[in-house]
Amino acid sequence: MFTDGKKYMNKLLMIVLILGVPMFGFGKDHQTIEVKIFEGESKTPFATSNMPITQLPDTFEIDTTMHLGGDEWIILDAKPIEKVAFRKSGKLSLYLTKKKIYQMDPNDLLYSLPTINDSLANVEHADSLENVAVFLEDNWRQFEFLEAKFKSYIGEEFADIDNIYSNHKENIGFNQLHVRKRIPDPFDQAGLIIDDLFTSFEIDKKYDGVAFNSAAGTLVGGFAFETKSGWILWGQKDQKGKIVVLNISQTGQSSLNDMAEKVDAFTQKYSLYIVNWPRLYWGGIDKLGFLKFD
Repeated sequence: MFTDGKKYMNKLLMIVLILGVPMFGFGKDHQTIEVKIFEGESKTPFATSNMPITQLPDTFEIDTTMHLGGDEWIILDAKPIEKVAFRKSGKLSLYLTKKKIYQMDPNDLLYSLPTINDSLANVEHADSLENVAVFLEDNWRQFEFLEAKFKSYIGEEFADIDNIYSNHKENIGFNQLHVRKRIPDPFDQAGLIIDDLFTSFEIDKKYDGVAFNSAAGTLVGGFAFETKSGWILWGQKDQKGKIVVLNISQTGQSSLNDMAEKVDAFTQKYSLYIVNWPRLYWGGIDKLGFLKFD
C-alpha cells in the first residue's frame, strides 16, 4: 500500500507497468520489494509501496511508463536497474517524470546523430529479459566490424557522413542525417562463428540475449559477450550459427589499452575493418590501430 508523507495522496494508487508484453520473473530471494518513487531528481520519495516481485519488470533499461493516480509517468531511472539486483536487496528506487506532449515545427527538429543504418534486426517475444544486454536502437551497426572487401563502400559512406558534418550541423545537432544503405550484409563471406570470438577475446560474461530499449523483446539470433576489458561484443547470427552482424560497444569500465591489441589481431586474422560511423573512425587491416580510437 502506498504512503505519502506530504499528504500528496490519501488513497491507494494503482500502478500499471506498461512494457508492451507481460514481464514475469521468479524471485529466489525477496518476493516483495520496497519500491520508493521519486519525481525527477528529488531526494524525497512522494510514494512508497511494497510490491510483489512478479509485478516488476526484469530490467528498467527498456523504456517503461507507469500510471499513477490517473497520470502517465515516464521512468527516467531505476536503482538498481536489474531485477537480479533488487531481488537480492529487496529495495528499488524509481525516478519519474510526467509525460508531456509538445507541439513543434518539424523544421525546428534536429537529429542527434549524423548517420544511422537503414534497417534494424528483427525482434521476437521474450519470456524474460533477465541477463539481457539492452542497447538503443540508434546503436545498431554504428560501431561495427565489416569485411575488408567493402573498402570502397566505406569510403563512399564516409564522404556522405562528412558532408553532414560540413553542411548540416546546427548547434548540438544536425538538420539532416545520412542513412547508410550500401552494405546490407557486412559478413556475407567471412564465415565467423561465436567460437571465433571466444578464441580472439577474453570473454568475462555471456548475456542470454540482446534487446533494444524501445521494445520488450529480444533480437532474433541475438548474442552479447562482455570482455574482461569492459567492451561488449554483440550482434546477430543466422540459423546456421554464422555471425551476420558484429557490433562493439563501450561500458563504463572499458579499457582501450587492454582491448586494442586483441582487436587489431582479430581484424588482421579475419581481414576485417572496424568502423565507428558517427565518429568517422576507420580501423583494421591496412587502417588505423584500435588505440587511435579515442
